[in-house]
Amino acid sequence: MVWGGATFDAIARLKREQSSLASKRSSIRPHELGAGPKKEPFDCMFLCDVCGYLSDTDPPCPSCGRQAWIDLDYWGLAEALRAREEEERRHPPDRLRWQLRLAGAAIGVGCAAGFALAGVAALGWPSLLSLGGGATALTHRFGRRRIGRGLMLRGGGRPTRWHMPLPLVAEDAVVAARVVGQPQPRGALLTAPFSGRPCLGYELGVLFDAPGDAWPPIWVLREMRSCAFDVHDRHVEADAVTLALPITPVAQPAMIESARQRFLRQRGLFLVDGRFDLFEAILEPGAVYELQWASAPQGAPPVIHATSGVLPRGAYR
Repeated sequence: MVWGGATFDAIARLKREQSSLASKRSSIRPHELGAGPKKEPFDCMFLCDVCGYLSDTDPPCPSCGRQAWIDLDYWGLAEALRAREEEERRHPPDRLRWQLRLAGAAIGVGCAAGFALAGVAALGWPSLLSLGGGATALTHRFGRRRIGRGLMLRGGGRPTRWHMPLPLVAEDAVVAARVVGQPQPRGALLTAPFSGRPCLGYELGVLFDAPGDAWPPIWVLREMRSCAFDVHDRHVEADAVTLALPITPVAQPAMIESARQRFLRQRGLFLVDGRFDLFEAILEPGAVYELQWASAPQGAPPVIHATSGVLPRGAYR
């Protein structure tokens, strides 16, 4: 069986894009900026300036092997990163611009066709073209952000920051082993940060919309955590499973605003910069799941699925 599904496509895409992402980043060099004495009173994470991997410590990056960490504890470094990302958001990639244009054109053509079928535009092709062009222009002018958000929710971009088990599954891997059962925790359960629910593991996603940017809303975080658990005779260590579960919006976060502010700041994000929409997937205690182990590379973490047979869709999948 060939390793497939929307989540595995996303993993493969993440792996392919690491090199291209590295060539686009303009490195923030701590020794040139000077970290300075201003530092958060709480611990923040390290962000790899090459591939966007988030880490609690600063060894060679487990994703790309480089040691180009931005220590987000320091305000000087966090502010430099913030300014750079704000400038990058002013220049969306051509691929995304064309997706927005084509979506707007499709809506415009659909409106013109609807008018024609309703008998509103009975004056011939000139009227239809005018209506279509006007509808396209209005759609792009007033609906661009809504269209862009829809594209992102259907998988139109990868997060700028991410933390998930490594190594990533090889693109040509097959399923080498699988087991179905109820994961049994080997210790205390985790608490999902956004919803506050007890769980064996969670995946977080954060969609960010900055007012006035040329970009539509973008994914700025993908993060997976899990506790150690057993499924039958299989042992899975903490933070060593990839979740392939549906990720859904958290409409009413359990986090108060100050907790959200701190959580985002620990990852180099600032609540005052715009709108942050929170998404979450939960590995629920007592539920039955299927674990799959890939054939390559050696040591790749297992991927856990719901047993309903429904592939995860939406978000950045």
